[in-house]
Amino acid sequence: IGILRWIVELGRIDIVTEVSSMASCLALPRKGHLEALFHIYAYLKKKPNGVIVLDPTYPDIDLRSFNDGADWRNFYGDVKEELPPNMPKPRGKPLVTRLYVDSDHAGDKLVRRSRTGYIIKLNDAPIIWYSKRQGTVETSVFGAEFVAMKQGLEAARGLRYKLRM
Repeated sequence: IGILRWIVELGRIDIVTEVSSMASCLALPRKGHLEALFHIYAYLKKKPNGVIVLDPTYPDIDLRSFNDGADWRNFYGDVKEELPPNMPKPRGKPLVTRLYVDSDHAGDKLVRRSRTGYIIKLNDAPIIWYSKRQGTVETSVFGAEFVAMKQGLEAARGLRYKLRM
């Protein structure tokens, strides 16, 4: 499992969920878990050249598709992002930060916990990826998605702060 975790850290994000699932079985492994690990290694042997493409180009996002005619300024007011007071002057081109989040409701059949997964991209390059079983048992899909979104937003907010400082 340790070797597979390093492989994920080095950029094989296509196996992050499987490795995370197998890591949760370390305390009491069974024969089926070993067979699942062999399947992961067979997949890596079959597809040895998995790479991350660090694409610096800006994503093509049509912002008109997000406007449904609602004016949210009446609801939220004139809000702005909170910036650190001692932030240095920005240099270089601005970055587009995107967060993709998902969860599965009660995906772990044994304890009924959901799994959170997210990827944070700067422009079109994946920077942070994460997959882990949630710490609580949620009774609805909405609750599981909400917990996943909270975790993803905390990571994105931390990344934006680091990039600014």
